[in-house]
Amino acid sequence: MAARFSGSYFRSMDAKGRLVLPPKFLDALGAAGHGGDAADPSAGAFWLTAYYGHLTAYLPAQWNVIVEQLSSIRMPPPALAHFKTKVIGLAHELIPDGQGRVRIPQPLLRAAGLGRDAVLVGMLDKFEVWAQERFDDLPDEDVSEELAARNVVLDL
Repeated sequence: MAARFSGSYFRSMDAKGRLVLPPKFLDALGAAGHGGDAADPSAGAFWLTAYYGHLTAYLPAQWNVIVEQLSSIRMPPPALAHFKTKVIGLAHELIPDGQGRVRIPQPLLRAAGLGRDAVLVGMLDKFEVWAQERFDDLPDEDVSEELAARNVVLDL
């Protein structure tokens, strides 16, 4: 896991649906071997798709693994077929412009309920984009049993 997306950043999107990526995220895209070269038209490229009311951004190599895994599922039950259709069907490859902005396509804006205010959340090897209201409404729940069931011990 070379790229390190960390931190939370509150951003406002412009009327065209453009979002300015944090410098740390742009650096992580570059550290992953995908940024900083103006001669390379795919510099900084990543894939953005929708999951459960928010967007998730993946580096190209990670996205390729996800697509391969989902494509290998033949004749899925309806719920899995719908998940597969949304995840793959809504995905777009995005490349930041010279000012570090990406234009989020309308279907993704709709799927995530994104308006003007967004929160970008680093998740180490990927990052998420949330509508600020949805992010603020995420519940603080006790997940100690779920962590213990997965042998995760955190000293918090």
